[in-house]
Amino acid sequence: MNLRRTAHLILTALPRAIHRRGFGVQSPWAYELVRDVLFEPLQYYAYEEQHLTSRRQQQLFRIKNHYRNHPLIIIDDKAQVAAERYEQALRHITTDTILIIENINNENAKLWNAIVKDPRAIITFDMRHRGMVTFDTKRIKQNYLL
Repeated sequence: MNLRRTAHLILTALPRAIHRRGFGVQSPWAYELVRDVLFEPLQYYAYEEQHLTSRRQQQLFRIKNHYRNHPLIIIDDKAQVAAERYEQALRHITTDTILIIENINNENAKLWNAIVKDPRAIITFDMRHRGMVTFDTKRIKQNYLL
């Protein structure tokens, strides 16, 4: 492994490691979300029943289960199509809408960076492969690297 790649891994892994299990997250709401939904280590009741074998599938199930009474938009398209779907979704968002963007580390990296800078996206959770956005205007704009 070359030196540049090693340095990149260290610089991206350290900020994520701090918040990975909720440490350093000051908001009680965000702490509970990180600990009990996004990175819950225990098995949920329906993993086997719904054939959810990968961690990413299980995480998405927990998010859907946690926000079952909120509008939830999942964008799993790539690049230009994802950007168009995001623009369409912005026309219909409310303060309790939750937006999930898949593949934010490669195909949708530009879109994710634009969402983080977007003033309408209040709280963003960067989980390396998946991003989650809330639009609650009562909260302070913040980006968590998990």
